[in-house]
Amino acid sequence: MSDHTIDLETLGERLAGVRRTYGESIDLPNLGSDAFATLLGVPATAYASCERGEREPTVDLLVALRNRTRISLDWFLDPNQPGANRPSQ
Repeated sequence: MSDHTIDLETLGERLAGVRRTYGESIDLPNLGSDAFATLLGVPATAYASCERGEREPTVDLLVALRNRTRISLDWFLDPNQPGANRPSQ
């Protein structure tokens, strides 16, 4: 049986970085986690908990994140995936 645990700290850091980068890309450089969660259509408390590295994201949150930012879920979930956190529009 393989270990499929998610590195929550790295994931949280990546989520925060993507939120900031996405905010800049839509001319909202101070986009907060609550507003980003609203854009994603997910509960703000759930998103904030993921960004703080306190919980794993739900499938719905991950799909919304992928759809909004076009960033590969592989990059979010695998700490060994290199790459930039630039959302495409």
